[in-house]
Amino acid sequence: MRTLTAPALTVRSPVRERVYSALLAADHGCGWTVRQMAEIMSANVSAHAVRATLYLLLGDNVLQLVGRQRTLTLRLSADGATILKEILAIWRTSDPLDASPHSRRNGDVQ
Repeated sequence: MRTLTAPALTVRSPVRERVYSALLAADHGCGWTVRQMAEIMSANVSAHAVRATLYLLLGDNVLQLVGRQRTLTLRLSADGATILKEILAIWRTSDPLDASPHSRRNGDVQ
């Protein structure tokens, strides 16, 4: 997995887990707005948390802008789905108290 510039993106949290899962389920190449993703998340996740996570992912090129749209519309980048799947896999196989790939004892993040 390539190194992300925003380390927070690899730190496990219930919000990030839900956002990443929703992104993988929702992306069909056509894109979606921040508002649409916030609506998918339901009342359990704040729109602010969704927006903050999406902007961090955009900054790390996990997401990309969809051009010629009136509102900010995003979709997964070419390697975005792979990166999110790898992060989720690491979280699901790691100790919940030591869930960040950066905190793994051997330092090997794949």
